Amino acid sequence: MMAQSHSLKLNYWQRKEQPAPAPIRGAGGDEDYRPECIIVDKVYDECTVCECPTFRFTDLIPEPANVVACDVSNVRIVDAGIPREGEVEFTVEWDQTVTYADSDGYDHTVTKTFRFRKRARLRGARPEMDLRFFHLVRCLNCRIRETDGEADTIECEVGLFIVVKVTFTVQLEVREARFCPQPPECVQVSPIGCPEWADLCERGEFWPPFPTQLD
Repeated sequence: MMAQSHSLKLNYWQRKEQPAPAPIRGAGGDEDYRPECIIVDKVYDECTVCECPTFRFTDLIPEPANVVACDVSNVRIVDAGIPREGEVEFTVEWDQTVTYADSDGYDHTVTKTFRFRKRARLRGARPEMDLRFFHLVRCLNCRIRETDGEADTIECEVGLFIVVKVTFTVQLEVREARFCPQPPECVQVSPIGCPEWADLCERGEFWPPFPTQLD
C-alpha cells in the first residue's frame, strides 16, 4: 500500500487564502489600498545640523576689487561613521567657486575645496547601523578682507543644513499602501545672510527634506 502524502499546515507562517484585491495603480490618485509587505530602511534616530561657518580664499593675484559671484557645487559626505554607540561623525565636503573683478574691471575665477567636520550625539545610533544624509550647502555672502596690509583675501559665509539619520534595513507590513503623488514645483530662494539662514532653520523651513505631498 502506497503511503499517502500530506501537505504541511504551517499556520504560523502561511495566511489563509483570500481573494487577491486589484493591484495598486500609480499616480497616487486611486483608492485601491491593500496590505503590503516591504523591505525598507527604518529610521531609528535622526537630528539636524545648522551651521554658518566662514571660509577664505587667500593670496589672490591680482587683488580683488569686487566680488561678482559665489557658487557651491559637488557637495558630498565623506568619512562618515558611527565610532561608538550614541555617537556619529561625518565630514561635509564641497567645491566653492568665487568670481571677482580686479581694479581694472577684469573678471577672475578661483575654485577651492572646503571641508566641515562634525561629531554629534545620537542616542539611537549603533555601529552596525547605516548613516543617511540630506544636505543643503549654500554660499550666502562674500567680502574682501585685508591681510598684512594687502586686500588679497575673500571671506565667505556658507550656510549648512544637514539632516543625519541612522537606519537599519527591516521588513515591515504596511496595512494600507499606494504610490505617492508627484511633489509640487520647487520654490526659488533669494540670497540671504547668516541671521536669515539661522532663522529659516529655527522655523523649520528646510524640514522635511522631502517633496511636499499633493492634497
